[in-house]
Amino acid sequence: MKNKFFQSIILALFICGLQAQDDPKPTTKEDTFRINLKEKEILIIDKNQNNKKENTAPEYDINLDKNNGDVQKENINPEKKTKSKKFADVDFLEIDLGVNLLFNTASPKPTILVNDLEIKPFESWSWTFNFLPTRIYLGSKNAMLMTAFGWRYSSYEFKNTLSFEPNKTLAYAKDSDIKCSEFDIHQLQIPLMVYFQSNKIKGLGKVGIGFGGYGGLLVHQEHETKAINSKKSIEVEEDFGFNPYRYGLSTRVDVGPFKLFGNYDLSSTWEDTDFRNAEVGIWFDF
Repeated sequence: MKNKFFQSIILALFICGLQAQDDPKPTTKEDTFRINLKEKEILIIDKNQNNKKENTAPEYDINLDKNNGDVQKENINPEKKTKSKKFADVDFLEIDLGVNLLFNTASPKPTILVNDLEIKPFESWSWTFNFLPTRIYLGSKNAMLMTAFGWRYSSYEFKNTLSFEPNKTLAYAKDSDIKCSEFDIHQLQIPLMVYFQSNKIKGLGKVGIGFGGYGGLLVHQEHETKAINSKKSIEVEEDFGFNPYRYGLSTRVDVGPFKLFGNYDLSSTWEDTDFRNAEVGIWFDF
């Protein structure tokens, strides 16, 4: 009986050994081995390997989508990207190119003086170079304050051939020996304007309009004459009574590439006179 019992045990072990050889390789990616013994199944798992995988795995927040049952992975610590709004923009240069228009506001007007000082508008140019034009946004890029540091060159060429006496205000005489008489002045000034500009409009581009003013100082004045029988010009750099201060009102309008401006001086052109200067023209930005 004992021999039969031992023979039965040896036979059972031999059969189990054959079944174990049928599946000797791991069946999962987690280094797990399966051994089948009749109705029993033995699993061998390498815990050290699983620990390494758990330590090196990235951290994700796993959410289950209730609608379709999909698993969605989200990074726990996403980088937050915030867009900062610009407070101001600073450009390189703006140029105003215009013509001077001289007015006398006296009532009654001194007719002789006004007629003698009549200027040639399209030969009396003004150039203003506005350096570092700055736009300070007022909560939106469509509304802004505009300012700059400007240098202005302006000329007044008279229709009559006048010779002016230096260190006096509008002391002049008509001279038939000269063919051209003009004043050249240089001023430093600072403009300040509230400006509104739309977004791009199809077929027009951006449309803008602004209102403001300016203030400045006279830094140079001279009188230039050209003789009839000579190609030389005579320049006299003296005081001819121009107002040392300049201030006034300004406006700007632009429709796409077309940019227009207008200035009107509230200060007198010469000291203690009723002459006022206005200028109109175009402006460019760079």
